[in-house]
Amino acid sequence: MATYKGIQGYSVQSLASDPPAAQSIGQLWYNSASNVWKISTEAAAAWSAGGSMVVGRNRLGACGTKAAGLAVGGFPPGGAPQVSNTEEYDGTSWAEVTNIPIICTSPGMAGTQTAALWISGGQGASPVNNSYTYNGASWTSAGARVDPASPPVGSVIRCQGCGTETAALTAGGEGEPWTGAYFNITESYNGTAWSEENAYPISTSEIQVMGTTALAIGVGGYPGAPGGKLVNDWNGTSWTAGTNCNTGRTEFGSSHVGAPSTNALIFGGNVPPHTNKTEEWNGTSWTEIGILATSRSQLASGGSATTAIAIGGSIGGTITGATEVYDAAPVSIKTVTTS
Repeated sequence: MATYKGIQGYSVQSLASDPPAAQSIGQLWYNSASNVWKISTEAAAAWSAGGSMVVGRNRLGACGTKAAGLAVGGFPPGGAPQVSNTEEYDGTSWAEVTNIPIICTSPGMAGTQTAALWISGGQGASPVNNSYTYNGASWTSAGARVDPASPPVGSVIRCQGCGTETAALTAGGEGEPWTGAYFNITESYNGTAWSEENAYPISTSEIQVMGTTALAIGVGGYPGAPGGKLVNDWNGTSWTAGTNCNTGRTEFGSSHVGAPSTNALIFGGNVPPHTNKTEEWNGTSWTEIGILATSRSQLASGGSATTAIAIGGSIGGTITGATEVYDAAPVSIKTVTTS
């Protein structure tokens, strides 16, 4: 009869405590403290339910991670006007914190829960093309963006950003009040001021920009039917055509943290109709993986390609505060039952 040593090439270890799960995947050991056999396993990538927002919204902005997220502005249910509500997520539940000084919708955001950058958005009857930073307790004006429109517009909305509070990148967008025009502007922020960079290849809105000011990708967006599949790569100076994703979409979510040259994640959005499809970029190609529990668009998002968060949005025409979290390959230690 074959032995474990004969199969694996080594004997089962007896350990007083469990090793780290991520470092022992597929390994069997005996826990001498609890007198049981154990093994570390890796599950398939999947979305699961997180805590619901205090105030459900669509067309909101977000940044941070699935364990420390920040959500700002948007439209609440019932036809109410846009709000200034700001909420923080601790990995389990949402809590209301200091509101951003303006009402807003469809903003771009970058950074973390305690060092965030709000990158302009729809701001009501008297919009301003300003940006704000958040330090985990309060908001501070961070200077006006470059105005790409002629004649000038009040603000640029639907222009997702990436990077950090002091080194951010954003591209595309549209005017507020609505002028019927999309923009191809690319701008970077150095912690003090905004600068115009080489233009995005097309005039577009609702693209997701992921990465850093030195290395990023832009995915999807308007115009296009049924939504954009286009992907463009940013090298710190200019944009070049990348590998298109499989499902064209607008108003979708993405991972904001990580190295998009090797990994990225996009999910949900308007195809149309709403979709629950999730795609992963591995540096070479896009692959459809675990789907959201609910098809949704106009959502906010954050996290990385391995641990992402989908926040709020519209599900079948209804505004929601539901949150879903993603684990690329959950690792856990299990007790082995023997007889």
